[in-house]
Amino acid sequence: MADLQTKRLRMVSWNQEFVLAAIQEKGTLGRLLNVEVPNDFPSEPVREFVLPMTLKELEQDPSVGKWSGMIVHVSDAILIGSMGFKSPPDQLGNVEIGYDIIPEYQGHGYATEMAQALIEWAFHQPNVNRVTAECLVTNRPSVRVLEKVGMKKLSKTDDMLFWEMNKR
Repeated sequence: MADLQTKRLRMVSWNQEFVLAAIQEKGTLGRLLNVEVPNDFPSEPVREFVLPMTLKELEQDPSVGKWSGMIVHVSDAILIGSMGFKSPPDQLGNVEIGYDIIPEYQGHGYATEMAQALIEWAFHQPNVNRVTAECLVTNRPSVRVLEKVGMKKLSKTDDMLFWEMNKR
């Protein structure tokens, strides 16, 4: 993905250098991007699970970095979260979106703003036909983001909601 830009935000795609800095040395990441990196970026689940997996994938194929990245709040020059697709499209053209915004910046429409841009970008890729998502039933903010970007609920388990949006 070319770095996505919205009214208030910019997404910077992951590469090996950025992932290593986000895991090991936030000061280096801040210098590389010329932004502030808050203490709660990346969140623990992203740092402990998502980024190590992303690093392994990038080592095998650097092009997977275009499917996810970091969200920069442009006017504040601060990293406020991460967003992307959990992998490149599968054989059917499905991608699953995920996102994480630091607490201080939640509730201001940033996840919705960037998710709309990311989904639009995905549907301009020739091999993407469907965007999916899942979230906890109890995660009202995430439910609202998915509703606002126009995703439709597919199914529900006791604790999870499953969503989709098809290419128009």
